[in-house]
This record gives sequence, structure tokens and C-alpha cells, in this order.
Amino acid sequence: MLTFAAEFMPRKGSKKVKMHKCIFFSFSLLTIFFSCRPSVELQEEFGLFPVDTASAGSFYLSLNEILFDPVPQSCDYVEIVNRSPFSVDLSEIRICNRNENGVLGSPKPLSRERFILDPGAYCLLTSDWESLGRGFPLDTGLNYLIIKSLPSMPNDKGCVVLLDRQGNIIDECPYTKYMHHCLISDREGIALEKIHPDLPSAEANSWLSAAADASYGTPGRINSQYRPLDTVDTKEGFFVEQDWLSPLGNSKYKQLVLGYSFADRRVANIKVYNRSGALLYSLAENALLGARGFFVWQGVDSKGKVPDAGSYLIHIEHFNLKGDSKKQDMVCRILP
Repeated sequence: MLTFAAEFMPRKGSKKVKMHKCIFFSFSLLTIFFSCRPSVELQEEFGLFPVDTASAGSFYLSLNEILFDPVPQSCDYVEIVNRSPFSVDLSEIRICNRNENGVLGSPKPLSRERFILDPGAYCLLTSDWESLGRGFPLDTGLNYLIIKSLPSMPNDKGCVVLLDRQGNIIDECPYTKYMHHCLISDREGIALEKIHPDLPSAEANSWLSAAADASYGTPGRINSQYRPLDTVDTKEGFFVEQDWLSPLGNSKYKQLVLGYSFADRRVANIKVYNRSGALLYSLAENALLGARGFFVWQGVDSKGKVPDAGSYLIHIEHFNLKGDSKKQDMVCRILP
């Protein structure tokens, strides 16, 4: 497709009317289009060029799910989400890994041909669609790209990196097998899912093991461990989606996800106590908070064991650099 843009100034009485003329050639079909809007606006509307990275910022694509330890006869995969308000041409995007010395591997293009990913849409990246479909339910119509030379993703630890054509880093996720739930002994075939696409990929607290009742992975669709970032009542502070957890269960509620939202920069200490007032687990010590985020208690004590079923107290102290200090207490229950 060839595109030409020209500007001409027809007169209306004594006034000039500024117009733009865009001519699109597509094979043998010639279409002439007139508009009083600037040609850049028309290009945005019709998706004629990839996202404007200068206005969208660097984090316009989010690494949202990764499987780096597949079952035998299956393969790794990476899921990305377009978190920008623009359509993104994935032929402009590259993927690579980073080794232990911090050196980037050879970038691989996501697509050799133009592939448009709409705002909010998911896209699955894998090397073998058929083998992946034997382990996970793959919805018909989902966005996916086959990358035969998908960068190596070791089973113990590694790093996945997204770059633009110029080599600028869009998103990066250093992962280890210890980011999975501590009670999972066999991590084979279990994906890591981000709690929300807007969370930083480089922070371990942004990721959880995919739920068992979701086949341990949701490639190409919303994550089983997804949580909204907003609080229910929009008040600042800490909040929980539910006040119970079942560490030995199979749903996404194997852990307690403790979210927060603040307008200022704060530091938090979070501790879990049993009914006798004894310290059970320290969830955070002098942790610097962002504007929004999550902490995850996997329902174990400091020795990694699941305590008895019952009620436990989560005590939170948070303060800012101006000396404003607040406390919050929450009661949660461990189910058998």
C-alpha cells in the first residue's frame, strides 16, 4: 500500500480553508479521501502507523504471563498485553533474553508481516501452537504469533525482554522458579501470571502461579490471578479482595493478596500474628510503596509451614517521609 499526503488551499469568498488530501493506492484500487482534519489524525484513526512511543511512554506493551518450564512434548510461551490507548504494529517489536552477565541476546521480530494489536488486547507468543494446545485450552480467535526461534527460557531462572525496532526496552521480566507459590513442589507446566498488566514486570510481587482450576495457565486471555488495581471504595490504604485463603486448595485463593493505593510515597511494615499474639510471618519490612500495588501472603509461617485453620491478624503500619504514620488491622481466616 502506498500513501501520499498533500495540502491545498481552496478559497471560499475571501477566506482560505485549509484542507488535507490523502490518496491511498491499494493494488489496482484507487481511493481519494478528503478531510478537514489533519492527516496525522487520519493515520491514527485508520491505524496506519505503530504507536507513538514518545507520547505513550516506554511501557506500552506489558509482559503478562510466562511459561518457562513446560511439560514434556510442550513448549514455552510468553503473553503480552497492549496497555496503551494506541494500536501497536507487532512487526515493529522484538523479543530477546538477558543472560546472567546482563547481556541481551539476539532480538527476534515478533512478526515478519504487519500484525496490529488493539488497545487492551492480548497476544500469545509461542514456537509450537499444536503442542501448546495439548496442555492448555486455546480459544479460537485469540491473537497469537508463532516464533520458531523464541529466545531460550531456562527452567530455573532467566529474563525476558521486549524491545522496539531501535533497541529501546519496552518491558522486562527477570524470573526465577521461586516466584511460584512456595507450596508447589512440581512447577512443571505451571505459568506465572501477572496480577495486573499495569504492574511492573521486574517486581516478584507482581506475579503469582496460575490457578489449578484454570489448567495452570491462561495463554491469550485474561489471567486467572487477575485483580483490579482500584479499591472498592476508592479510599487510600490497604485492602483485600477476600478475607480468607486456602493454601492447600486448588483455586486462585491459595494466597491472600493484599492491595494498596496511596497518593503519596509511603513505607510499610506488614506482619501476621496468630490468636495468641505471637508473630507468625513478616510480610514486609520497611518496604517502599508505589502508588498502587500488592503484597502476597502464601498462607505459611516463617518456616514455610501452613498453620492451623482459624483466624489470624494482619497488622500494618505505614508512614511517609513527613512523619504521617497510620495503622491498619485486618483479620483473615485460613480454611482447612
